[in-house]
Amino acid sequence: MTDRVKFDWYQTESDVVVTVLRRGVTLDQCRVNFEESALTVGVQTSDDSVTELVNVQLSHPIDVKKCSYKCTPAKIEVKLRKLNEGRWETLEAKAQSELTPKEKKNWDKLEKQVIEDEEKAELEGDAAVNRLFQKIYKDADDDVRKAMVKSYSESGGTVLSTNWNEIKKEATPIKPPDGMEWKSYD
Repeated sequence: MTDRVKFDWYQTESDVVVTVLRRGVTLDQCRVNFEESALTVGVQTSDDSVTELVNVQLSHPIDVKKCSYKCTPAKIEVKLRKLNEGRWETLEAKAQSELTPKEKKNWDKLEKQVIEDEEKAELEGDAAVNRLFQKIYKDADDDVRKAMVKSYSESGGTVLSTNWNEIKKEATPIKPPDGMEWKSYD
């Protein structure tokens, strides 16, 4: 049975001290199991079962023979002797899922998929017209592109031509839609 409780730890160059906050545990009730890369702290209950308080896979190996623990009225203090002196970044070993690298995304494949999805999507109204103009511009040669840019910008967005030979000769006149009148806001 596991009854995880709050614990803290600190270290020196040679030792790690784990403090388990649990009141009223006597030395007779305290059960500590040291393994080279694991620590288990438990308390024996009145029915002779052991309630596990801490079960930690350690990030570095310890010298089991030189480890110790003591119980006080407020806590259980476990002293772990490091097998190799030095600083530990973490007490607990990282889970296997954290160690395995995530699958790399194939961004080129994803981009192609998004483009295919956009092309297959059926648009209506302005979006459909906009897509048509984008496709014409994308698939066109340089002369057609120049004609489109020149005609659209010179006419204030009222004319769009793809014929460069016609557009290059003179400025494109403004041609508002039927029933409308062009006004300059100078």
